[in-house]
Amino acid sequence: MTIDDEEAAGSATLMDTLPDRHRTVLRLRLAHGLPAVEVARILGTNVEGILLLQHAALNLLRRQLATGAVRGGEGPAGG
Repeated sequence: MTIDDEEAAGSATLMDTLPDRHRTVLRLRLAHGLPAVEVARILGTNVEGILLLQHAALNLLRRQLATGAVRGGEGPAGG
C-alpha cells in the first residue's frame, strides 16, 4: 500500500464516521464537484441548508483529526 492509498483509506474512514446527510453533501460537493445549488436540488433542500451541512461536516472532520479520534490503518501492522 502506498502513502496515497493509506491517505485515501484514512479519508474514507473519516468520511464514514459522519452522519449520512453530512457525508452525502461532502461527497457531492467535493468528490463530484457539484455546486451547492445542484446539491440542494438533488437533496430537496435549499442552498443555505447545504452550506450549513457542509460547514458542520468539515468542522466534525477537523475535530476528529485534532483529537485523533479516528486513526485509519493504525494497529499492530500499521503505523
